[in-house]
Amino acid sequence: MGARMPLKEASKQLERKCQVHRLFMYEFQRNDQRYLLPVITEHAHTELELPEGVFQFFRARATHPCAPFEKSFHGTHNQISVTVCHGTRKVKFGPWGDILMTERGIGLGPCLMACVIEWLKAQELGEYSIDQGKLVSSDANTELKRFQRNRFYEAFGFQLSDSDGKVIGLDVKDGSFTADNVGALSVPERYQGMLRPWEQFEPKLRAERAAGVRHLNELKKLDGWAYGRWFLKLLMRGWKIPVALETRHKHPLKAWEVDLRVPKPGDKEH
Repeated sequence: MGARMPLKEASKQLERKCQVHRLFMYEFQRNDQRYLLPVITEHAHTELELPEGVFQFFRARATHPCAPFEKSFHGTHNQISVTVCHGTRKVKFGPWGDILMTERGIGLGPCLMACVIEWLKAQELGEYSIDQGKLVSSDANTELKRFQRNRFYEAFGFQLSDSDGKVIGLDVKDGSFTADNVGALSVPERYQGMLRPWEQFEPKLRAERAAGVRHLNELKKLDGWAYGRWFLKLLMRGWKIPVALETRHKHPLKAWEVDLRVPKPGDKEH
């Protein structure tokens, strides 16, 4: 770019100016456990004191378990960003070219990349060229990891090459990713709709929690009904009703629980 300010430097300035755009939830399954990760998008559209003039910055990032104390997000991990220079009609993926996901195999990288590319497409920047981004070499220290990393980029339409341009595609170990322009990128159908906007997720979460509380209360009522009656326990086992926690009806009620337990002689009225 000659005397012009690199997009990397513009990215650093824009990061300090961006504001939260939207809140999403990313849900994934590991073994028999369900996990949720909050994801925010951030945006800045401003002029910088640079010859190129107007820039845009967009970032999607998820919370990080090892973020600094009292913070939810890491400085460089679990995020994908893009910086747009309208003066040079260029974009650069980051953070600063390196894309690092702390936890592999949960689909977070594709989720965040899909979010960023969909935002780029909505800006109608199809003719803007893409600066080279650096491939993370630690993500290719085995054949399987290299294949997974490279397949991830190619799925979205990026081209991969080593520093000499002699190795391209899935065989690249150390090198860069780019594309002819934004129009060459796309989001595979399998990666679409992975993020759920908070305003859609929260009512379903509230309804699910209410149903869970109701079912717990019903189990407590059954526990109280069958407690001390061996024949009823056998009957419940035959009906496949859980009886492993048969004394849960004796546990103190939480503030959010409704008392549905069967009253026993001598119980005090609430």
